[in-house]
Amino acid sequence: KRLQLIAEVLVKSVSELCMLVIVWAMNIIVAGVAFYYIEGTTNERISSATDGMWWACVTMSTVGYGDIYPISFFGKTFSTMFMWMSMVFLALPLTIIVSTFNKQYELKKTLTLTNTGTVTKKCPDITLIKDAF
Repeated sequence: KRLQLIAEVLVKSVSELCMLVIVWAMNIIVAGVAFYYIEGTTNERISSATDGMWWACVTMSTVGYGDIYPISFFGKTFSTMFMWMSMVFLALPLTIIVSTFNKQYELKKTLTLTNTGTVTKKCPDITLIKDAF
């Protein structure tokens, strides 16, 4: 039952998680191109916008290979803001899944079957304790 609940939560979260992946990809493209325009003339490690997108992908996923890094003041400032935004962005999938889990768990908890098989509201805790003995 527990694995079934987790599977239901993941299935119900698919649309929100797909939207998050799309926004993640757009952020990588926009930030990568912006990084290329900020650092491209001063940083010999960046030769194209795809290098900037690689930097954005590595930075946003918090891998941080170190093969491309900012050297100018504006590049470092932009990178710092992008790193902070990325940390917040990485927390979003967990909040989506936990929120959906809470909704599903409460739904399962409030819709319980009685002995007759009809769906009723959750019994008070006193009734549950009395029925246990």
